[in-house]
Amino acid sequence: MARKKYFSLEQKLAILDETKRLSLNKVAKLYQIDAKTIRAWKLILKYQGIHGLSYSYKRHHYSESKKKALVKEFNSSSESALVFAAKHGIASDRSLREWVIRYNESKATVYTPRKRDSIMPGRKTTFEERLSIIEDLIKHDVNYSWAVDKYHVSYQQVYGWYQKYRKSGNDPQSLRDRRGKAKPKAEWTELDKLRAENRLLKAEVKRNEMEVAFAKKLIEIRNREAKSSSNNKPSKN
Repeated sequence: MARKKYFSLEQKLAILDETKRLSLNKVAKLYQIDAKTIRAWKLILKYQGIHGLSYSYKRHHYSESKKKALVKEFNSSSESALVFAAKHGIASDRSLREWVIRYNESKATVYTPRKRDSIMPGRKTTFEERLSIIEDLIKHDVNYSWAVDKYHVSYQQVYGWYQKYRKSGNDPQSLRDRRGKAKPKAEWTELDKLRAENRLLKAEVKRNEMEVAFAKKLIEIRNREAKSSSNNKPSKN
């Protein structure tokens, strides 16, 4: 499995330009990136403009009521989660899927993210803690606020660790605190590295499995709503 890479705005635009002369799958293989990611970039560029492709672009933060309204709109639409998310400025189609499952199954109220200047103070952490935090963060659709609440660290810490991890080409060693007394690099064996990479790759696999489960769940929800709507129609007799 190829590692995910960090791409700057300029690189994303260059890759999108490549799709004008090569097929999407060929471009994805050439740059070792998921074809779905490129499709998402295309949609973001179409509906949000160039600024939407920048990591510095501030996404919308929706209230609970707005999320519920969007879920209802999505359930009644024929658009894919990828298209709908891009059109409405939602961080990702995964975020949208999470809202749909939470709202329709009534497992929990829709979570309203904290502001970036969260009052949760930072604290000292070990390399193993940071590895566990990023592992869980990936499993939970990179929900920084969720990680802040669970691990009692600051928003800035979680955000910084994840950005370092992505920019390093998903290298677990990027999570080390170079200023602390971390395990010397000489003692960081190849087996240690493979074990850490395996943990994070498993987190990615679990998230992909959740996508498949979501697709099945969405079909059930839409079929149930269609059946309910049909049963509620007044009789012509």
